[in-house]
Amino acid sequence: MEYNSNEYKLAREIAETLNDMDSLSLHIKFVQTYSEQFLRERLNRVMSIPENKIRKTRGALYTSLVTRNGYQHRIRD
Repeated sequence: MEYNSNEYKLAREIAETLNDMDSLSLHIKFVQTYSEQFLRERLNRVMSIPENKIRKTRGALYTSLVTRNGYQHRIRD
């Protein structure tokens, strides 16, 4: 699936914030699938949690929150 520059910018911003550049393609997929507001809300939630309260990584927690709660926030199927 192709993406536009705005989708890429948002995906890159999310990946950089999470220090998760290895998963940039996943973040692009999320940006193409879910609303920006939903993604930003999940990102803010993850970033507000202290590092010592996160079991794996911020990227893993973010991915879990998006996939678990994202169905009603899809912009494309």
